Parts: sequence; structure tokens; C-alpha cells
Amino acid sequence: MVGKLITFGLIAVSAMACGDDEPATTTAAATFMGTNSQTVTGTATFTQAGAASVSLTVTLTAAPVGVHGIHIHQMPACGNEGMDAGPHWDDDDTTAPNHHLPPTAGHLGDLGNITVAADGTGTLTFSNPLWTLGDGATTDVVPHAMILHQLMDDGMMPSAGARWGCALIAVAN
Repeated sequence: MVGKLITFGLIAVSAMACGDDEPATTTAAATFMGTNSQTVTGTATFTQAGAASVSLTVTLTAAPVGVHGIHIHQMPACGNEGMDAGPHWDDDDTTAPNHHLPPTAGHLGDLGNITVAADGTGTLTFSNPLWTLGDGATTDVVPHAMILHQLMDDGMMPSAGARWGCALIAVAN
């Protein structure tokens, strides 16, 4: 199962702009796989056009109904039921009130919550002006893992519960 998680998560595309007037667009992607006996599937796509903020679209299918915390975690690994992804990305002060809720109080890995409907689908769009894409800086979303959590992130607890889905973020040149 661990091998499947890693293999399926490494999907990425990078595209050049069509004309001189259009900025180059860089895209990174990740594919969710269920962990802890969950059937979660879905994709996450990060896009940056020129110097614009990096934007993210997450689309989940076959996920458990409800509101779930979703975060970017420090390590690019999904093994050990998602635990190999480590702590939240840029998790430097987990004691701060509302530390896990964007956009003002969160760390780089904060995405807030995603709501999953009765049919198992959910969509989240998010943008962070501090993120970069594919430049190797400490603010680069690549390479990290995304985790879908069991519980809603209320911003007050250090964890949103078990890790129910994991996706590896990668970009191609």
C-alpha cells in the first residue's frame, strides 16, 4: 500500500505560456490516496502564472461525509498511514490561538477545512501569497505531502485527528 501511495502521488505538469505577453505558468499536482482504511481519492493542483500568488484547487471523491481539516505537511512521504508526512509545514508555534486556521493566523501548511457532501465529494480553493512553486525556496510547496484529517480543524487543538488521506506534491520542469 505504501508503494502505491508514493507511486500515484507523483503526477506533475509544467507548462510554458503561449505568447510573449502572457506570463509562464507553472503547475504542480498531487493525487490523494486513502490511509487508515479510508477510500479517499482526489487531486490537488497548484498553479502560478508569472509572479502571481500560488493558487490551489483540491477535489476529493470517495471521502467521508463532513468537515475535515486539510493541511500541507513537512515531509514528502505518505507511508505509515500518513504519519511519515511529519508535522504541519512551517509549524513553529502550535500553542498560538487559532494557529491552524488561515488566512491570518496560520502557518504555510494551513488550508483550513474542506466540506465533503453526502456523495463523498468536496472542493477547496485556496491561495497564499507567501507560497512559491518549484523554486526550491523554504516557501516552495514542493516537495511536501498533503493530509486530509478525520476531524474539523477548529484552530485550537494541535491535531485534527487521524490522517485519512495523503497526497505527494510534485512539479516537473
